[in-house]
Amino acid sequence: MQQVIYVLEPLFTMYDHEVKPASDESLAIFTAKATVQLVPNEVIAQLVSFYAHLAEVPCLDSLVVHHCNDPIIFEWWDDKELWLGSKDFYVLRWSAEKACFCIGDASNVSFGEDEEFTDFNDAVIYLAAL
Repeated sequence: MQQVIYVLEPLFTMYDHEVKPASDESLAIFTAKATVQLVPNEVIAQLVSFYAHLAEVPCLDSLVVHHCNDPIIFEWWDDKELWLGSKDFYVLRWSAEKACFCIGDASNVSFGEDEEFTDFNDAVIYLAAL
């Protein structure tokens, strides 16, 4: 998580936003929703760990990581994907089919193996660098 903060903090500073964690209540609500939807426990744990340090990335230099209580996260769950964020036309999601966090676009879950991550933080860092 230290590396994520290191990469994102300059964006927060440039746009005069504060890095702050999600509230315990928000984390509990997210966890309950994800559990009911049968999101794998490891995925929930990684996302809760991220949100416990950083509630969201609110469209800084076109980079967005949705707040844990944003219903958009579950918008693609019928396809077994969590829509976690975006940058420009790139989409950050977790895909059950690939069992990883992916960067792709609206019609491609991922652009290839280089855009598939077992660790959410690595995916965020990669997306921020695009």
